[in-house]
Amino acid sequence: MGIDIESARFLLQSRQAGVRFTRCLTLGRQHYFLGRRETRGLLRPFDVEKGAADRICGGLEESPYSEPFWQALGVEDLSTLDASDFEGATFVHDLNQPVPEELHASYDAVCDFGTIEHVFNFPTALASCMQLVKVGGRFITHTTANNFCGHGFYQFSPELFFRALGPANGFEVERMVAVEYGPCRRWFNVSDPETVRARVSLINSFPVLLFVQARRVAAIKPFASWPQQSDYLAMWQEHQPGKPGVSAGEAAPAGLGARLKSALLESMPRASRALQAIVTSSLNREYAWRNRRSFQKAHKTSTKP
Repeated sequence: MGIDIESARFLLQSRQAGVRFTRCLTLGRQHYFLGRRETRGLLRPFDVEKGAADRICGGLEESPYSEPFWQALGVEDLSTLDASDFEGATFVHDLNQPVPEELHASYDAVCDFGTIEHVFNFPTALASCMQLVKVGGRFITHTTANNFCGHGFYQFSPELFFRALGPANGFEVERMVAVEYGPCRRWFNVSDPETVRARVSLINSFPVLLFVQARRVAAIKPFASWPQQSDYLAMWQEHQPGKPGVSAGEAAPAGLGARLKSALLESMPRASRALQAIVTSSLNREYAWRNRRSFQKAHKTSTKP
């Protein structure tokens, strides 16, 4: 767990946009993975006080941890929570279990940079993170999306965070960025599947992390009812009893594309499978970064669209 250049940049953007880190909790004590030269270059566009880079990197001579970087973000009170005390956590707590109520609504920012995908009881862990945040504060995470099979218990989709961190649970997603950890480290703003009325899917060649910033807007206990995937909700609402159209239990008429697919499968099954492999690949714009409905190129030095 730690702060690399992409997570540092995302946090600096959050600070630039007005996010307060005064009282902050991180999941696990974060290492700091940047050198002195890289740190100076990173801080320059973000109007961080002179001397911060020297303090951040000077501290690495005594400790590999990131406390000086958090201070540069404006943190005055930094706490850490971990399942073990081997790195000197402020609170030792297994996130498979709910956090104590006395910690609820205690922090301006709760930040996860590499923990939550390793917790088996993910809904409980996420609910705890949400409850730790003050109303008006933020939950910020960078976590695994594509091509991290075997890294932890889970890889996550944009749909999950847009639905879980929604108004029904007292939150709103302010921004979500997908970062491709390839040679170019490309950044893309991610659309809400409910807004674009389509699944936001991706097939690509490099690991992808999702960076999410969500604001707590109301003191609502998370997950009083479980989130549902937005395209299924739309389908169910469209076919509610009493609405004109397809009756309950009756299949909708197959379209031309579905009929052609069925005919090809019957006549040339191997060709049909080969075609399907191409259709569900990055060659199809629907599953690629080229899908501008789902992904828009993001700036690395500001939060503007």
